[in-house]
Amino acid sequence: MRLPPLNLPVIEWGAALVERWTGLVAKANQMEANTGNNDAFERMLAVLRNMGSSGRFDGLAELLKRRLTARALTWLWLNDEVMASRLLNPRLLEVLLEAQQPRLTRITLQQLAQLYFRRFDRLDDREGLRELLEQTLQQQLEKMPARRIQGAVPDPLMTLKSEGWLLGIEGPSKLASKVREDGRELGETLSSLGLQGFDDGRYGDICRAHFYLDTLRHLPLGEWDPVMDELLKPSVSKAPFEGGKRIGHVALEILIDRIGQEPSDAWQNFILNLAGDPRIASTASNYREWWLPLGEARIQRVRGWLSKEDLRLFLQAVEQFGIETQNDDLQRMFPARKLFLEGLFKLKLICNTRLLLGGKAQLSVKRILGKDVKTSFARMDGQMNDKAVIYLDCGDFHLVEGSHSFKIWVYLAAPGEALRSYERNTFSHYDLTASIPASYQKLYPKLPYDAFVHTPHTWQNKVFSFLADNGIGLDVEQLLSRNDYKLQLSKFGIPAVNTRRTAIPQPVAAESAPHKAATRQVEPQKSAASAAQRPTGLVVDSVAGNEPAAHQRAPANASDVERIKQLKPSALKVLRYFADNPGDKVRYAANVFGVEAREINQILYGPLKGLCGQDNSYGWHLTDAARQQLAAFDSNSETLE
Repeated sequence: MRLPPLNLPVIEWGAALVERWTGLVAKANQMEANTGNNDAFERMLAVLRNMGSSGRFDGLAELLKRRLTARALTWLWLNDEVMASRLLNPRLLEVLLEAQQPRLTRITLQQLAQLYFRRFDRLDDREGLRELLEQTLQQQLEKMPARRIQGAVPDPLMTLKSEGWLLGIEGPSKLASKVREDGRELGETLSSLGLQGFDDGRYGDICRAHFYLDTLRHLPLGEWDPVMDELLKPSVSKAPFEGGKRIGHVALEILIDRIGQEPSDAWQNFILNLAGDPRIASTASNYREWWLPLGEARIQRVRGWLSKEDLRLFLQAVEQFGIETQNDDLQRMFPARKLFLEGLFKLKLICNTRLLLGGKAQLSVKRILGKDVKTSFARMDGQMNDKAVIYLDCGDFHLVEGSHSFKIWVYLAAPGEALRSYERNTFSHYDLTASIPASYQKLYPKLPYDAFVHTPHTWQNKVFSFLADNGIGLDVEQLLSRNDYKLQLSKFGIPAVNTRRTAIPQPVAAESAPHKAATRQVEPQKSAASAAQRPTGLVVDSVAGNEPAAHQRAPANASDVERIKQLKPSALKVLRYFADNPGDKVRYAANVFGVEAREINQILYGPLKGLCGQDNSYGWHLTDAARQQLAAFDSNSETLE
């Protein structure tokens, strides 16, 4: 018998009816969540809490064979942070699975799924826990039979069983892609999958972070967006992305790759606030955590951008020092230096910079700029305590410029690695005026360099002329004030640029590097052998100052013999060690003497300051004068004996 088609009437629900229906749905969900939570359940929770508090778990394995115990334990994992910190670990999860053979109940399994979505990457705080929970969910879902009667909303467990891609460290990324493709909201997509409420934890937070990254990709260049505030939160920036990277790494890559010649203040501040200044030692934890994963090309790009910040801080320090000390000469000279340095930047000649600040200069900069100071700088002490120095890599030439009572040094090639390497962060006046020039001469024996006093209206011409003689021409007008430019034309004219450019040879040290490296490998053994005849006990007797020792060619000092006579035994042992093992690093000496490296450093920078110095490979040597005086000291000692 064929029945006529059924035409159901279309009923419009009023607002009051919709509100009542919503309340019923919420009540039903609450009833489902509380299913099985009776007095027995509460008593079991109390038993488990007592075990967690006392640390005594006798009989727990047997108790976990009961479904009530399994449900109570997973409920505590999900809802009680304190108990979860004591009871949630891979071993206890394994005990639970072993006890609940052949499979977990639906409620227990659903609580584990909610736990996974809520904690997600934070499960990694317990080594192997996230991977074990993922594997557990996948295996248990395979064992779970299909529901005979389908409900009004999708079953979350059936969804996880059919959509296995949701489980895994890349799950949030894939879900975010699906949300974008479907053109829906995250909550709406999860509801359609029966996973409503599963977005209230870390899994959902990471999904949203992927949307933040998408915003960065389409953000107008240089503009700030509220999502950047979210990305600066450690809970977001340190969240996992994929391939071992974090959300913060990807945010940095997006911005760095999108920026053209120069970042806006907003984007530069975001980068520095998130990752810090990349111009620090490669061994620093912050460098390894944030910059190393980005690759050398991006690191060098950001370092180049920060040259402007270095220049700003240098000029700020110089100007403020002139004002605070009421130094009229310095204040008169400041505008010329400012125009000269800013002109180099505007001409896009500056490839990289290194800022060095004495202690007083640091205080001045920090007092003026406060928390705005995010750049990294090297320290200067002693004679340089009140000064600021900036190293400028201009590609075809290199400058070392100081704030006051300091010449401007001009090199045709990089003057060694000391100023370019971020492994070293402390310099002295001797380093800048003797060691670094000596290193340059050693690297390029036939290549000229020069240093000029800042005589008003003439020092710029000396720099221009030196560079012109070596085939490097500058746009002089861009580096001088209008009056100084007129004076330059009338008094000196424009220097004629040599048509034959001075060739920059390969550094001498580079040619012998392979041989040097091969020699270095056997030196630790030699060090141990030569030190074997000496007592190994070493106690630090003196700590004085933190300025690095000078280059080994320090000027001889008549009082050095007397200094050596006054050295305490521990300092004399270290001095003799580096006399016998020139070029050894501090860690080799520390290994031989059986002490920490810092104790050797304290002696080198304290009682042996000026008697020993480092080479370009950071190996230590006695100065020529110290070696002679030690020999004289030993000779006198033998005579007395």
